Amino acid sequence: MKIGLIIPYPTISPTGGVKIQAEMWCDGFNMLGHEGVLINAWETQDWKSYDAIIIMGYGGSFRLWMKGLSWNNKKIAVAPIIDPHVNKYIYKFLVKYWGSQKFLGLTSRFHDLYLGTRKAQIFFTRSNEETEYLSFSCDIPKDKIYQIPLSVRFQPLDVMPEKENFCFHASRLYAANKNVARLIQAAIKYKFELYLGGVLNGKEEEDWLYSQIEGHENIHYIGLVSDDELKDWYRRAKVFALPSLSEGVGMVALEAAGYGAEIVLTNVGAPKEYWDGRARLVDPLSVDDIGKAIIECLEGKHKKQPELMTFIQREYSIKSCTEKIVEALKTMKD
Repeated sequence: MKIGLIIPYPTISPTGGVKIQAEMWCDGFNMLGHEGVLINAWETQDWKSYDAIIIMGYGGSFRLWMKGLSWNNKKIAVAPIIDPHVNKYIYKFLVKYWGSQKFLGLTSRFHDLYLGTRKAQIFFTRSNEETEYLSFSCDIPKDKIYQIPLSVRFQPLDVMPEKENFCFHASRLYAANKNVARLIQAAIKYKFELYLGGVLNGKEEEDWLYSQIEGHENIHYIGLVSDDELKDWYRRAKVFALPSLSEGVGMVALEAAGYGAEIVLTNVGAPKEYWDGRARLVDPLSVDDIGKAIIECLEGKHKKQPELMTFIQREYSIKSCTEKIVEALKTMKD
C-alpha cells in the first residue's frame, strides 16, 4: 500500500507529539514493506496513486484539506488527536455548533473538525477517552473508529540498566498542561534531584523557568536534547514523572518505562489506560501527592521494574501497532 500522512497545521517544534506520531507511523509502514509518505503542501501529488491518506490532528487547514482531498481520493482516514480540556458535553457544543461556515462564513478549529470528519471513512484514536469524545462530539459510529495504542519510538531494553537516584521529566516545559511548576515545587519541598529536559521558546519562557529553579541546587535544566541523549537520560533515571493536568497519552513516559524508569503519572484522563496498574498515579493538583509518589519510587517502595520494560515491549512496539493500522486502512472503499 502507498499511504500518505498529512499534518494540517504548521509544526514549529521538532519535538511536537503529533509530528513524532506521524513520523513513527510512516516508519512503521515502511518497516512492514509498504510505502509511507510524509506529504507537504509544496510537492505536486498524484492523489489517486495513494491507497490511503491519513490526516493527523485537526486545526489549521484541516477542513480545506478534507474538502480538497475528497475530490481526488475517497480513502481518507483521520486521527484527530483529541486531548480534551473540558467535559464531553462542552466539547460537543464547541465541535458541532461553534461556527457557521455555510451561512455566515464563520468557523473555529472545533467546528472545522465536525465539518471535515464528514469526508472521512474511518478514524484512529489512542484511548477509550478519545474514542468517546470523537464519537459523541462528531456523531461518528464507534464501528468506524479504530483504537490504536501509541507505540514507543525506541526499542525497549532487554536488560535492566544501572539506575541513578534522580527524577527526570521531558516536555514542552512552559506548556501549562505539563504542570512543570508543581513538579518543581514538589522537588523543592521533598528535596529530590530533578532534571528537566525540553524546549524553551524565547527569553520569556527561559526567564519563567529560571525564576522557578534559581537557588535550588537539586533542580537542573538540561535543555533540548537529541534522541541519543534522551535515551541516555531514560537509561539513567530511576523515576520519570509526568503529572500533567491534561495529556493525550504521554509518549515520553512510555519511552522512559521501556528504559527501566519507574513512572509517576497523572491520574487525569487517558494516560492511565496504558499502564494496567503499573504506574504510580497522582493528583496533578497536589504538590504533596506528586512529591510523595516520587520519593516512594526513588526509595523502592513502589517498584514495577523490570517487569514494566517487558510490558512496554509486548504491548506498544511499532510493529504491532502499525499492523493494526494497516488492517483498518484496508477496510476503506473507493
